[in-house]
Amino acid sequence: MIKNLNRLAHPVFLISLLILLLNDLFLKTVFHNYLTGKLSDFAGLVVFPFFWSVLFPKRIKEIHIATVLFFCFWKSHFSESFVDLFGFYRIVDFSDTIALVSVLVSFQLLKKDPIVYKVQPVFLKFIFLLSSFSFIATTREPEPYKFENGFLYLNLKNDSDQKIVIDIDCKFSEEEITFYKNQEIKTALTSHKKFISEHEEEYKLVYDPLDSVRIVKEISDEWQLRKKNNVTDPLVLDKGTEQYVVLPLHSNDTLVGFPKDFKIAILDTDWKPLKIYDKKAFFSTIQNKGLNEFSRRDAFNLTFGKKKEPLNIADAYGKWESRGKGDFSKMEINSDYFVDDSNGKVYDCNYTNDSLWVHYSRYKWYLAKIKKVTKDRLVISWDNKPDRVYTKSKKPTVLGR
Repeated sequence: MIKNLNRLAHPVFLISLLILLLNDLFLKTVFHNYLTGKLSDFAGLVVFPFFWSVLFPKRIKEIHIATVLFFCFWKSHFSESFVDLFGFYRIVDFSDTIALVSVLVSFQLLKKDPIVYKVQPVFLKFIFLLSSFSFIATTREPEPYKFENGFLYLNLKNDSDQKIVIDIDCKFSEEEITFYKNQEIKTALTSHKKFISEHEEEYKLVYDPLDSVRIVKEISDEWQLRKKNNVTDPLVLDKGTEQYVVLPLHSNDTLVGFPKDFKIAILDTDWKPLKIYDKKAFFSTIQNKGLNEFSRRDAFNLTFGKKKEPLNIADAYGKWESRGKGDFSKMEINSDYFVDDSNGKVYDCNYTNDSLWVHYSRYKWYLAKIKKVTKDRLVISWDNKPDRVYTKSKKPTVLGR
């Protein structure tokens, strides 16, 4: 029995086992293409019957026949109930039966007189465990492909003074999908045929009609993915926050533009429109200057509102006049004093952020909320009363800066 188990050290079996594990655990995830889809079938159909034939050497023929029959069943729609019952994973593709040639390879290797490999028991146990794991890994469902992978991001930022709701419509019409999909398929097929014609001698390439089937399927599958993810739920952004969304635009498809009816609606929390960006307005507003709907970068950036610059109190220093009558219609201020120009009296004052406190007497003071200040204009709300607008006075100041 030990002598027969040593056959698990056969180079062809070990290489096939390594390819099977490498493909299932790494290559399929990274490349996810036609080759990686077939590689596991070819390698697995060497490993599986060879492994069980070593364990049951008197049933080699029966094991290989059963492998062929079960693989045909496994790759057909008839196995659907069986797969669901045990929670297995597989792709229904009867063209995979081309890999059954590997069963013949396994059978021929076992028919030959066994070569005695001097293998340590520990190494044999390791091979045994790896083989058992490979059969489980092959039927394990791969990590789901995330829509984010390879698609464009739109970074949204709220620099306004209120909470906003953002509703994005990036849905392609059926006419647009048909147009862009056919365009991509035509371009991909042309590029593929051109590559083969230019390198057929160098790499021994031959055009295979199945390549066209694969290309059409890959592009069609990607458009199905877009259709499932072209509508995003409205999102809420608090003041000063940002968030990204994924657009149904792949970073590689420079032939695909934004949908004709692309729209971003900025709403308040009562769902009243504040701003609507169509495709033209979007590209004139984003921070990525110079980009258009066919540009492909890591992300597009859209900021709503203008970030409020911190108030510089010193900009409010000087002499000001307002049209209205009453207290403080004409005044002058600096960092420590306030002058009421209607009577010429000078009062102490101090600031807390954007608030000006005027100490009118020992028991009386006024609070001025500075709303806005520019070179020639000052807006103040005195004691929470309606805003009063001041303009810069041309009269000379009496207070120092």
